Formats: sequence, C-alpha cells, structure tokens
Amino acid sequence: MRPDRCAYGEEMAPQNSDRSSAVNPVAIGIVLGLPAGVAVGVFGFDNLALGLLVGAAAGLTIGVVVDTLLRRRADR
Repeated sequence: MRPDRCAYGEEMAPQNSDRSSAVNPVAIGIVLGLPAGVAVGVFGFDNLALGLLVGAAAGLTIGVVVDTLLRRRADR
C-alpha cells in the first residue's frame, strides 16, 4: 500500500465528529422500550406483538426527544 493512500474505509468515517459523545439516545430509547413494551404487552394486553409495537414507539419517541434536547444543549 502506498503511503499517500488511506486504508480501506477511512475516507467513509468522519475523523472530526461534531458530537462530543458516542451516546445515541434513539438507540438507547428503543433498546429500553422494547423489553418494557414486551412486559406491558404480555401482562397488560396478553399480546406480545402489541407490546413490542407500543414499546418500540415509546422508546423511539423518548429517544428522539432526548436527542433533540441534547443537541440544543450542545448548540449553546
């Protein structure tokens, strides 16, 4: 490999990211919302699929809200 060339995939990954941390609130919200939704679905509705849907929707919504609040704080 020539020294003036980048390794495979280096040009695709940003070197200087504007985000200060690697935390992804949307992913965390979905990951926490799915098990909570399963519990609600199984015990509340007696339907696993409905619980997964409710959990994913709630987790996605909460994750987007937290992500928006963190971005606003970072812009200040």
